[in-house]
Amino acid sequence: MADVLIRFHIIEILIGLWGIATAWLFWMTWKTARSLHDDLVVRERRANPKEQKDKPLTEEQVRAHEDQVDKKRSRMNLFYALFSNFTSVFPLWGMLGTVVALLALAGKMTGDEVPVDQFFGALTTTAAGIVFAIIFKSLDSVVSVKVDANNHEVETLFHRNSKRFGDRRPLPERSGQS
Repeated sequence: MADVLIRFHIIEILIGLWGIATAWLFWMTWKTARSLHDDLVVRERRANPKEQKDKPLTEEQVRAHEDQVDKKRSRMNLFYALFSNFTSVFPLWGMLGTVVALLALAGKMTGDEVPVDQFFGALTTTAAGIVFAIIFKSLDSVVSVKVDANNHEVETLFHRNSKRFGDRRPLPERSGQS
């Protein structure tokens, strides 16, 4: 009995820790996507129309901005890829907990007796994995729109700047291509 509880609780703890890590990855993806979006906002479209217009940027300033945007996009895409992959593993954690608990129960069953209370405990890890997967998949549908929009805006920025100043970098050097 103690062996089953120890294995079962270890899987529950691992699912909980995986959930905390996934929540952190979501937050970092969201935060990085917002920061990138703020860097991509065109100065002429600022909310305050009375704000004094800045002087046009020099080519060096544009290239420095491109580098900054490219680094933020790479970081955003890294966090998003990790978040998306962590989210997809939750059902597997749940199944692992169920299998571990059921294997331990198989040795404890005698004749027609089935320890129902322990069987129910085995299924709770599956439920936890499914619940976490639903929650984080829903959050994924929110953040993926922002990530896709930012990637499109970055490509538009690079395209416009290459028309204005010429393309200084070959395309493969740019990271975060989607």
